[in-house]
Amino acid sequence: MKTLSKSRTLTEIAIVLAVMLGIKDIADRLELIGAGSIAMWAGIGVATLFMRRHGISWKSLGLTLPTGWKSWLKSIGIAFATVFAVLLFMALIMPLLAQLLAVEVPADAADRFKFLLGEPLKFLAYLVVVIWLGAAVGEELLMRGFLLNYLSGLFGQSKKGWIIAVVIHAAIFGSLHIYQGIHGVIGTAVIAVIFATVYLYGKRRLFPIIVAHGIINSIGLTAYYLTDGKMN
Repeated sequence: MKTLSKSRTLTEIAIVLAVMLGIKDIADRLELIGAGSIAMWAGIGVATLFMRRHGISWKSLGLTLPTGWKSWLKSIGIAFATVFAVLLFMALIMPLLAQLLAVEVPADAADRFKFLLGEPLKFLAYLVVVIWLGAAVGEELLMRGFLLNYLSGLFGQSKKGWIIAVVIHAAIFGSLHIYQGIHGVIGTAVIAVIFATVYLYGKRRLFPIIVAHGIINSIGLTAYYLTDGKMN
């Protein structure tokens, strides 16, 4: 990625996050479905404008499709390995952390999905538009593609610089899920570290983690829908 001045990098990060949070607040007040996804894509729009000024493309940050069947198999394999790692963390490690820190998932955390229950067409539309386009594609573009790489511009391309960038980006990603309580903030922050690690060790390709993100969220939403809201 093109090296920018630290002041410009910090300013552009702040503006993108401010726009995203501002749009999220407005969308929430208007009670719009998929408020987070709307906000995420607003942030992507602003980030794209900044990146174009510096000659940075989304392709250079990893938004490319695999080429050749071997590349496809490898990418899908990485995606499923990532899904396994995240589900293993959520099933085995997160409960221990929650118990240790005495935190629980808020009882009303999944209430925002109630409108989907008993509505198969709404469920499918939400799955495609919000879960895949909004969360899987949108969050990976903005959080791993833009934010993580921009933060590395602040702290350097050394191993230490990348570690600091990963930790800060994970803290920001986790805080965006505060509606899930401290439990959700911690869980999503750790998942952000997993995604970032896969992204960096996978030569900064977004496709595998976009697929993994979409599958993980789809599993959660589908389980919620099929159990009539009892599993969340």
